[in-house]
Amino acid sequence: MRKRGAMRLIPPAVFVLSACGGSLGSLNPFAPPEPAPIRAADSGEVIQRGDGRALLPTMDQVVPEPALRGLILRARATAPTQGYWGAALVPERGGLPDENGIVTYQFRAVRPDAPDRVGAPATRQLLAAAFVPDTALEDIRGFRIVTVNQTVNLAR
Repeated sequence: MRKRGAMRLIPPAVFVLSACGGSLGSLNPFAPPEPAPIRAADSGEVIQRGDGRALLPTMDQVVPEPALRGLILRARATAPTQGYWGAALVPERGGLPDENGIVTYQFRAVRPDAPDRVGAPATRQLLAAAFVPDTALEDIRGFRIVTVNQTVNLAR
């Protein structure tokens, strides 16, 4: 009897300990990408140091949407080839507005290791969003979203 009772406690204990962020944390598919080395980009892409995300060439759409206690900036781009992932609107200056009250975001994504497949545009679409809380909106007069070949300015 005693062995069965002890065996019932082992699976929950293993589950709780694995959630503590041990060596299994590197297997998390939702973790941010590991820093990657800077690579030469044939298409003129600018690689950000630290996380390996490339500034995308262009974007298709940027839409500000009201949200509970803030604003969501949603952006969509078509990557030059298939395999880009981890798209994000990366804030410049830590998300603080410049002297004109404009917050600038860079539309970036992680490049594929072998960017050789082009595919249909629908298979290359990337979505990214950034939440801006109401408390930060008080000092912001607008937003700027930057890619290699394009800049979109949004006034508040």
